[in-house]
Amino acid sequence: MAVTKHKTHSKMAKLSELIQTEEGYATSFDGTKIWYRSVGSGHPIVCCNGLGCSTFYFHYIENYFKRHYRVITFDYRGHGKSENPAKKENHTIESLVADLKCVFDALGVKKATLVGHSMGVQILFEFYSRYKQYCDALIPCFGTFAKPIDTFMDFPASKYVFEVIYHFNHTFPKIAKLLGRLMMKNPLWFQVGGALNVMKPYLVDKKIMEQYIDHIINVDPVFLSSLTKSLQHHDAEDSLKKITVPTLIMGAEDDNFTPLWVSKKMHHLIPRSELFIVKKGSHVALVEQPELINLRIEKFLEERLGKKSSPRRQKINQIVKKRITQAIKKNKK
Repeated sequence: MAVTKHKTHSKMAKLSELIQTEEGYATSFDGTKIWYRSVGSGHPIVCCNGLGCSTFYFHYIENYFKRHYRVITFDYRGHGKSENPAKKENHTIESLVADLKCVFDALGVKKATLVGHSMGVQILFEFYSRYKQYCDALIPCFGTFAKPIDTFMDFPASKYVFEVIYHFNHTFPKIAKLLGRLMMKNPLWFQVGGALNVMKPYLVDKKIMEQYIDHIINVDPVFLSSLTKSLQHHDAEDSLKKITVPTLIMGAEDDNFTPLWVSKKMHHLIPRSELFIVKKGSHVALVEQPELINLRIEKFLEERLGKKSSPRRQKINQIVKKRITQAIKKNKK
């Protein structure tokens, strides 16, 4: 009887999720179609992807928070299921921010918590500077606020290497695409990524990383390099001091793409912000230690926005309080 009840509950949960799921296309300022997905109901959490990424890095966040929140993911122009922009002059950070705004409008979102990963951090800050009335909290994860190439892997010559890649991609686009495919389809890519400390092979879900590889080889390298150049010209440092909404900064101890000191500086610049450092985390810590990150985000939403905790979070709180009480009694003895 108990098994039947469990199966019925499971079916009802899946049916509820199906009813609360919405996918579609929003039209951006230049006519580019932007794909989006909304799952769950309640307070909106809008997720902004990294450069060359689709929504796979937010897989765990969507699955965890969709039970009590409305989780919205989308693809930027030139990425995933969204269209490629017709005009090259629209390969800019401003265009991506406009893509995000059109998703807000299409779904009727008036206020949301923004989560950004990697490049998504710059999108998040630029969106806030333009449309702060739509934001009630910011969660920048493993990204920077300005000129990402300057701090990339803490390598001083990174910007010069990028300039060479940029000009090569624009001069020989077909060759650039072929070389990109050969590099990313290397059968040893997973081992190489671990050796370079780009990710933690013993923590990360290989299937999600395979999704990343399959996605990025289909993104136009000319578009990517043009967009990267726009990001390199972007600097939100002055605007960080003016942020007034609750902000939770996620930094990773072993992030080679965005060094931890960048997250610490961000924390120093943003008034009343919180900094959470993921121990042994890399640039893709979102999919390496998802339970830790989800619980920290949930704690932040509970404490800073007054959002109700999930039953799982409440149970964890009870266990923690019980252990603290036991420790206090033991010390008194």
